Amino acid sequence: MTGPFRWGVIIVDLDPVEGHELAGERRALVVSYEPFHRSSRTTVCPITSARSEARYPGDVPIPIGEAGQTRDGVIITSQVRTISLRRVRSVSLGTLADPALRRAVRSALAHHLGLDIPAIGDGAR
Repeated sequence: MTGPFRWGVIIVDLDPVEGHELAGERRALVVSYEPFHRSSRTTVCPITSARSEARYPGDVPIPIGEAGQTRDGVIITSQVRTISLRRVRSVSLGTLADPALRRAVRSALAHHLGLDIPAIGDGAR
């Protein structure tokens, strides 16, 4: 199996989980770069097709046909997770090619992680 690549959609097994984490085998968007995958890990954002509209900050709608989607869904950046490559069940289901969607995912991740907010003591206010 060829390893995952950034912006690729893969199937991952997220079990076991705790609390409100998304569970089970599901599609996920790879957001980490390939060199990181040499550490036997990848960072992903789960994709749900249980709904097609953004409900929460960090939800990025993904339309049918994009990245191999067979129906409308949502990339859930607030559930970003670094997982072992042993959790990857299938790779190369599709690629998130739309530059606007890539920008939306980057922006949502930056906001979720607070990277767009100056921290006290970092020289920026």
